[in-house]
Amino acid sequence: MPIPTTHLQKIQSTHQVKICFAVEAGSRAFGYASAKSDYDVRFIYIHRPEWYLSIDKERDVIEVPVSDNLDISGWEMTKALRLFRKSNPSLLEWLYADTYYEDRFSVADELRSLNRTYFQPKPALFHYLNIAAANERKISGGAIPMKPLMNLIRSILSAGWIRDHGTFPPNIMESSVWAPIINMKKSGYTDPIYLNKEMQAFIHRELEELRAYAVSLRQNPADPTAELNLLFQNTIKIAWH
Repeated sequence: MPIPTTHLQKIQSTHQVKICFAVEAGSRAFGYASAKSDYDVRFIYIHRPEWYLSIDKERDVIEVPVSDNLDISGWEMTKALRLFRKSNPSLLEWLYADTYYEDRFSVADELRSLNRTYFQPKPALFHYLNIAAANERKISGGAIPMKPLMNLIRSILSAGWIRDHGTFPPNIMESSVWAPIINMKKSGYTDPIYLNKEMQAFIHRELEELRAYAVSLRQNPADPTAELNLLFQNTIKIAWH
């Protein structure tokens, strides 16, 4: 297994940033990785105070293609907070990861706490439904490659969780319907999967019902901006003073 902590330390020194939290993402975080699956590491970082005083907007992403099976990338903190304000599912998935390689300044804890109050189901639902629809279109002649199928399955499960519970879904979800395919993926099976007409109809029906529910949702979300500003201000003080 690659050890990402050394790479994270190098990122901090090279880019003169401090990493607030870094987590395992992708298939390993979602519970369907095989022994050959890549390692995806995602992180949130904060610059020195003077970086935020420039009149020009600087790049707010760090991407490090470390090796063939280890991919590391991260978002600058204010970018992450603006996305949190929109209930961005990618960021929320990182927050609820089981494996943390860095966890400092209480940023992840604070965001998880705020998410319990400010989570917006509607945009999260449409995020997963759009992913599901894009991958459903990759079914050809009843067959679909394994990776798009896993994206489709996870998106359906995530959207269904939001509909049923009104909260952001956990990264790992059990499903008796999809368990055989998930187990095939975990065993290392990579060939396309054939879905019979009944299963294709089931998928299409699920997506139609979930989309109808998402459209019907009414929302008047509260604004967490003041609390996010305070979190950023406190973090920059703690990190650099």
